[in-house]
Formats: sequence, structure tokens, C-alpha cells
Amino acid sequence: MTSHPSVLAVMAFTLLAAPGAHAQEQGLVQSTRADLNGDGKPEAISVKWNENNGSPDFVLTVGSATHRMKVGAEVQGLSILDVDSSDKLKEVAVHSGMTDTDSVAIVFRYDGKSLQPMGSVPALTEVKGNGIILSDSWRGFWNSRDKYVVEPKTEKLTLVPQEFYYVGQEATVRESFPITQTRSDKKPVAQLAVGSRIQVVIATRVPVPGGPHTELVYLVKSSTGLMGWTTSEVLSAKTDGLTWAG
Repeated sequence: MTSHPSVLAVMAFTLLAAPGAHAQEQGLVQSTRADLNGDGKPEAISVKWNENNGSPDFVLTVGSATHRMKVGAEVQGLSILDVDSSDKLKEVAVHSGMTDTDSVAIVFRYDGKSLQPMGSVPALTEVKGNGIILSDSWRGFWNSRDKYVVEPKTEKLTLVPQEFYYVGQEATVRESFPITQTRSDKKPVAQLAVGSRIQVVIATRVPVPGGPHTELVYLVKSSTGLMGWTTSEVLSAKTDGLTWAG
């Protein structure tokens, strides 16, 4: 059996609270005024969404600077944020989409002359001015949380990779199923009993055979304390108590 030492480290934190509900952006506006470049003079800021016969885009305007960008869904508005409070700059985010699958916040920086896109995140879950954005994404019955940092050389938002995501959800086995020794094999660790309680501890991505895509698999703790892997499909079909949506 292949060992994964990093899995053991994650197991030690299974009592941590699960991520909160998917953050909904509040207080979005179509226009506002704010000092983005730190010169003490507030700029007029606005966003306009254009349907463009099925090829939507938006125009963000700050002072005399404009930036046009294609977007996959309707723009809901904009917000002002301060990604790094140690500098004099503030950022503006354009929020697009209305569902957990298409929502995105596109972050821009204004230097007094032009608008520079820094990148996009699924949601602005937590922005505390420390150069980090924490962003939640809905995964069917739980939120995965990603960390984005500003790359100093490029001033772009960069995703910090994680091998595992904490899930921390509990369920009841409705139909017996096995949990496996590793993420990639079918060798059972245990056959879960009907009516027993399980904890879905962490999730990770594995390649889908025969294609470029990946899918989520889950490390499950049984009522007897054994741990093994299973899939989203099995959890959906054979357990009760997980709140599936989206």
C-alpha cells in the first residue's frame, strides 16, 4: 500500500471547523468614487455590462482610464477592496455571474494612468489587507477554500496550490459501500455498514482516465475509526445527511 505522509498531517486537524457558507458579495454598485492610487483625490469609478449579441463584455472606467474585457456571465456590479494595506493603493473588483458555478470577481489595480487586471477569483471570501485573498468555491455539498497572493514581480494574483482540501462533513450510510486503500485503486479498507455514521474528512483531485480533466475523491473516516477513499458519486447515491446543492 502506497503511503501518503501528508495525509497523516491533515488527519490531525479533522476537528477544525469546516469552511463557512459560500460568501455572497454584498453592497455591489454600478458606480462609486474612491481614491485608488493614493494621491488623495477620489476617482469616478463605474462598470457597464454589454450583452453584445451573445458575446458579453464589460467596460470598467476609473477617471479617464478604461478597460474592456469579455466575460462569461452578466456583471452584477463592482466593489472596492484593499488587498495590501502596506501600500497606498486600493483595488476595484468587477463581479460577474449569479450562481456558484459561474461567479467570479475580476480584480484591477489603477496606477493613476491605466487599469491593470491582476487576475480573478471565484469569490472575495476574506480580504484583510495582508496581500492574501481567501476564496470559497461550492463543491456540491461543501466549500473548498483557496488562497491567492499577489506575486511581487508581476503584481498578479497567484493561486497557492493545495494537495488536499478540508471538508469536515458528516453523513449516514444508506447503502453499504467500500472505502479504498488509496486514491487510485479499488482495494477495500472496510465495507461501511448501513446506518453507520461517517465523516468526510478531506478531498483531493485525481486525473479522469482517458482525458485531461480531474475529479474530486474523498477521504472518509468510518464509525470504527478506519479511513479510506471514495467518490462524489458514491457519497451522493449511498449516504444521507450531506446537503447537496448546485
